[in-house]
Amino acid sequence: MTSLLLLDDSAIVNDLFAGVLRDRLSIEVVPLAAIADLDDELARHGAFDVAVVDLSFPEERRNGLDALLTIHERHPDTVLAVITQGDAFVGELLRDVWELLPVAGVISKSAPIELQITQIHELVATGRTSIDPSVLPLLPSVRPAWRSISAFSRLVTHVGHAKLWEALIDAPDDVTYRDVVERTGLRLNTVKNYRTQLLPELLGHGLHDPSLREMRDFAVRCRPILERCNVTVRERSKIRTDR
Repeated sequence: MTSLLLLDDSAIVNDLFAGVLRDRLSIEVVPLAAIADLDDELARHGAFDVAVVDLSFPEERRNGLDALLTIHERHPDTVLAVITQGDAFVGELLRDVWELLPVAGVISKSAPIELQITQIHELVATGRTSIDPSVLPLLPSVRPAWRSISAFSRLVTHVGHAKLWEALIDAPDDVTYRDVVERTGLRLNTVKNYRTQLLPELLGHGLHDPSLREMRDFAVRCRPILERCNVTVRERSKIRTDR
């Protein structure tokens, strides 16, 4: 039987929708309301055929990119899809997810339920479905070939860059250079130099001469990828130090 993971922070709606999908499509549906439970569920269940994931989880530090990336890394053959309200505040995160992962479709929560069921049926039957028209304006017409998860490694080429991104991830919305200096222990000129070094690579992620706050917003959205890069750089630095 085809298995589908439905990950959405609205537990009541999630359970109701899961029941409808089981009845209408005769598939196994596992509803999950928290990303914090994802690791245990993947360990318990194993690979799902399809995963439909919301983007916004206000009660958690992690977001839909965390969940989709985790699923894709563990089980690359799982078909990935997004379900979202398509509000403006998730627009940039939706674009990040669409450009960086093999997302096979986008379902709108505001669409009629019959359309939602049809889209999920298409995902199950063919591995692809359409993008809901209401969210099309939030996405590029073509996925940019130059943007990829591997390209993030060029944003973290040494431990100093790792310190900068770690500080931005944990900084307040109205981050200042003083915040970054205090969190990293780096000098102000060093922080500014690191930002300048990163500007050419940030262009590839749609950031044109970004302010510190724009870099912070980008870091928070793409935190799971940047954190993986930070770990890699620190491990390499430790190996060189131990030699």
